[in-house]
Amino acid sequence: MSTVTIIDSLSDAIKLRDLNYTFPGSSLPVLSIPAWQVARNERVFLQGESGSGKSTLLGLLAGLQLPTLGEIDILGTRMSALGASKRDRFRAKYLGVVFQQFNLIPYLSAVENVLLAAQFGTSDRVGARQRAIELLERVNLPSSLHDRKAAALSIGQQQRIAIVRALINEPSLLLVDEPTSALDHNNRDAFLALLFDVLADMECAMVFVSHDPTIGQLFDRHVRLAELNQVGGRG
Repeated sequence: MSTVTIIDSLSDAIKLRDLNYTFPGSSLPVLSIPAWQVARNERVFLQGESGSGKSTLLGLLAGLQLPTLGEIDILGTRMSALGASKRDRFRAKYLGVVFQQFNLIPYLSAVENVLLAAQFGTSDRVGARQRAIELLERVNLPSSLHDRKAAALSIGQQQRIAIVRALINEPSLLLVDEPTSALDHNNRDAFLALLFDVLADMECAMVFVSHDPTIGQLFDRHVRLAELNQVGGRG
C-alpha cells in the first residue's frame, strides 16, 4: 500500500511556476502562466470567457492532467511527482471538486452519491454516513430526499448534493467549475450564499471559476485569467 502524501501546512494552497499546457497532438499551447499563487484559506474568483482555458486550468489543479512544462504544487505537493493512482488518492483526500455538470450518478440516491466520494477518503463508513446526512441537512436538502435518486431531483437539489460530495472528506482546497452558468440571478445568489455559509467554519481554500464578473466582489480576490495567461486558447 502506498504511503500517504505528507502535506506542508505552511505552504500555499496553489503555487504555479512556468506552467505551460498543450493539448496532445497540438503544437499551440492553451495555457502559459509564468507564476500564480493562492494562499491557504483564500477564496479566489477566477474569471475567464468561454474558451479561455479556465476549465483546462482547473483540471490541471485537480491533477486530472499534468502540465506539458512547468510546475504545479498543490498544498506543498508537486503533482508531477505523483503517479496517476497517487494523484487520484491525493485528490480524494485533500481536494474537493464541483463540476459544471455536477457529474452525479443518476441512479444513486443523494446519500449514495456522497458516500461514493467518501469511500475514497475515509475508512470510517459509519462516520462518513453521519457526516453526509449532517451536511445534506445543512445545505437544506431535507431528509425526505436523501434516499431519492439524483435523476429525480431538481437542478438546485443536485447542486447541493454536488457541494456536499465535494466537502465530505473535509478538503483543504475546493475547485468549483462554473456551476451557476445555467441559473437565474436569484438561484445563483442563493447557491453562492449557501456555498460560503458551508465554508465559513472550514479551513479550506477555494478557486471558483466563472465567466460572470458580477460575483467577483464576493471573494477575497478577483483574478482574470487573461491577465495570467500569456496565450489565448481553448478550454
